[in-house]
Amino acid sequence: MKRVLIAALAVFVIALSFASCYDPDAGIKDKSKIASTTAADSATKATEAKAKTVSDSKYSDTYEGLRDYMKAWGYIKTDDQNNIVKMQADKIGAEKGYKYIDGDTRVELYSFNFTKDNSTRDKVIESVKSNGTFTLYGETIPAYLSDNGKYLMVYSNPAANDKNSDAYKTKMNAVKAFKSFKANSGEKTDSEEKSDVQETTAKAEKK
Repeated sequence: MKRVLIAALAVFVIALSFASCYDPDAGIKDKSKIASTTAADSATKATEAKAKTVSDSKYSDTYEGLRDYMKAWGYIKTDDQNNIVKMQADKIGAEKGYKYIDGDTRVELYSFNFTKDNSTRDKVIESVKSNGTFTLYGETIPAYLSDNGKYLMVYSNPAANDKNSDAYKTKMNAVKAFKSFKANSGEKTDSEEKSDVQETTAKAEKK
């Protein structure tokens, strides 16, 4: 009887020892990858959830509305004032503009005022419409116009140059969100109204 108890106890001790030494992550040199992968999955799910809830109808058709809208998407951060730079917006004919820095990503957002004539603004907008770029201090800068023509965005991240990268996908999603902001606002800019008048006049002259 005593031998049976001793044998049973030995089996129990061996089993306990094995359980305490077992590591489910054995063979993985960098266990932080597990945490980072989980975090990435969570971030992806969070972005997918936001895609169903972020609507421009919740925001005003103003620079501040655009800023808060892009923040809600997660494409810019506004918590750290040290990572926000006020731009010389008038250099491109814009009324207001800020750069938002998040790691290697730089997002510049600008708004235009069409209540007054501004040749600089008109040249920049026409250049972006035609070429997808504008020139400033001799530098050609890629940029995007919102579909309603009131806002301009410059988005840069070296990693986004690779079209197969996640950074590129994020950039294009940001561009899509930006361009669609207040796209159906129904408000026309002065330039658009002038274009409509010219088109109507041309049609009338043909008749």
